[in-house]
Order: sequence, then structure tokens, then C-alpha cells
Amino acid sequence: MNIAIDIDDTLTQSFDYFLPFVAEYFGADEGELRARNISYSTLPEAWKKREVPFARAYFDRFAADTPFKPDAAWGVGLLRAAGHRIVIITRRSDALYTDPYQTTREELAKGGIPYDKLICTMDKAAACREEQINLLIDDMAEHCDAAVRQGIPAVLFSSKGNQGICREYPRVENWREAVEAARQIDRGYPDKAQARQLLLEAEEINPGPWADHGRVAAQCAQRIAQACGMDGEKAYVLGLLHDIGRRFLVRDLGHIYNGYQYMTRLGFGAAARICLSHSFATQNLDDYIGQFDIPPDETARVRRLLDDMVFDDMDRLIQLCDALAGSGGVMDMEERMADVRRRYGRYSQEKWDKNLEIKMYFERKAGRSMEEILGGPIRPGEEA
Repeated sequence: MNIAIDIDDTLTQSFDYFLPFVAEYFGADEGELRARNISYSTLPEAWKKREVPFARAYFDRFAADTPFKPDAAWGVGLLRAAGHRIVIITRRSDALYTDPYQTTREELAKGGIPYDKLICTMDKAAACREEQINLLIDDMAEHCDAAVRQGIPAVLFSSKGNQGICREYPRVENWREAVEAARQIDRGYPDKAQARQLLLEAEEINPGPWADHGRVAAQCAQRIAQACGMDGEKAYVLGLLHDIGRRFLVRDLGHIYNGYQYMTRLGFGAAARICLSHSFATQNLDDYIGQFDIPPDETARVRRLLDDMVFDDMDRLIQLCDALAGSGGVMDMEERMADVRRRYGRYSQEKWDKNLEIKMYFERKAGRSMEEILGGPIRPGEEA
């Protein structure tokens, strides 16, 4: 991946470091500023007209000596050693520094931060787009928001300047967590603990049997995957999250597109794919059972995305588990399909036959019947 990383309060501990300088320049009491959580990044509106003169008075002289977070060099080094390209993007300009590049290079060298490129700019989103960034790590929510609007996943690094700010994308407290977040985004899906938390949050927003259906599907997916020599953890997580679009209330086709968008915003591409593919065993949008309850342009996008897919075994596995999983446990597939046909008034024979074909495919792959693979109780409250 191309990973963009901010400096101040992401790599460094700038908030506390510059607080005494803020007190000195603005003639304020340091203790009062600390109590009010005020430093260079949270200046009161009345002081902001003097922000540039403050920067010109202190940044050239002191920025290069800003202390780094104790695990920053380790974390960035680990990401770079894993093959990721590291682009440092900092909101520094000639208006704030005599030479932002010289000062910043000196600072990064003192912190032992390895990187491939340095960019000083006031428009981080544009820089991310130009550098084809796959992930932004920053402590400023406004920069993360701008990246996400362009389809670039973001991780918000907790700092004193962003306390109380809530976003749906990940927040990390240290570089160990940042490295793990990057790893999960790179592979395309979260770990089991985070996936369970995402489902629980969604269930609290929109309670219903759909969440337990996902829990049963996850356990089925893990067992079948393990029987077939596939990745059991990945199967479990994707099974758990396949209906996560129901977080956005009761929708039919909408839950598919909303889930795809939500997982894409979080940077979980593999999970986003499953949100889209799980309902289309025949890969035919017109076979969908339910209301087309999204705008025509979004429906057209779903059709394009679906048409461009080449289904793999993980897509097929979650399609199978979606057809097997009830909210209380595993169901006979034909009984479940017949129930859907009764409730919705239709279920194409092509889709019916395709589901049975997928079931037989995995039975051959495992060398066992589905009843043998899923033998033993599977209940939504059980942890896999």
C-alpha cells in the first residue's frame, strides 16, 4: 500500500510540546491552557488571527526538536519493512516556516522516521489523490474526512486536539494499534473481535433477527472453510459482516449497497465485496428477491460492480452460508428457499438450482456431506 502519515500529534507529541510557547506568546497561564485543552491546534477563535505570526515566531526555531511518540519510529519502520511505501504528508507551508522541507527533514531525521517521500502542503486530500494513497493516518478529523470522501480509507490517531470527536472509521491510541489497523485494511477485513463489535453496534442501531442470522452464517462459514482447507478466520468474519448494511435500517437492495459503501469507507475491501456478492448466486441483479429501494444511479452502480466480478470460493461460500443460516441455527437449504419463496412470492429456479450446485461443490471439496461438516449445534450466541 501507499500509506500517508501526518507528523504533528501523529508521529510527535506536539500538543504538549508547544503549549508553553502558546502560553508565552499569547500571555496566558500555562496551567489554565492545560485545563482548557488549548495548544497550537486548538486555539480559541479570538487568537486565530495571530496564528501565523505565532507560527513564524516559534516553528522555525523549535519544531525540529519536537519529541516523537516512543513507538513512532518502530511502527513506521515496521510498515515500511512490510513493503508499504511511506509518504509523510504534513500541513506545513512557506507561510508558517522559512523552509518547511528543511525543518521537517531535520525533525524526521532526529526522530529516526523512515520514509519514501515528504510532502508539505495545505491540501492533504489532493496530495493523497496525486500519490495514489491507499491509507491516511492523521490526528485531524478534517483531513481524514476529506480523504474518506475521495474513497481513501483513514485511521484517526487519538490526540488531545481531537478528544470527543467520533467517526465511523478506526481510531487508534498508539503505533502498535496503527500498525494493526493498517494490516487489517491491507488484507481487506477486520479481526474477529472488531467484526463482532461492528455487528453489535449495528444491531443496537437496528435490532432484529438479521444479526443472529449473521452469527450463524459466520460459524457455518468457518466450519466449511476449515473442512475445505480455506481460511477459517476470514470466512467467519466475512460471514459475520455480510449483512452489515442493515446497520442503516430496514432496506432490501439498500442493505447490499449500504454495506458495500460502509465497508469500503472503513477500508475493508474484501468485506465490501461480500456485502455486494452474497445475494447474487446467479450473478444476476434482476434475480434479486426484494425491493429495489435505492436510487437508479446506485442501482446501476451495483449492476456494474456485480457484472465486473469474477466470483471466487469465498464469494460462493458466503452465498452458501447465507442460504443455510437461519436466525436460530442451521436450516435445511431447500426448506429455507421455500420459505423465502412463500414470503416474497418468488424465487427463481435458476437461483434455487445454483444454491444446490454451490452446496454440492463444497461437499466435493471437503469430501463430506454438509450435514457432516456442520454436525453439532450451531447457535447465534456461540463464539467460534
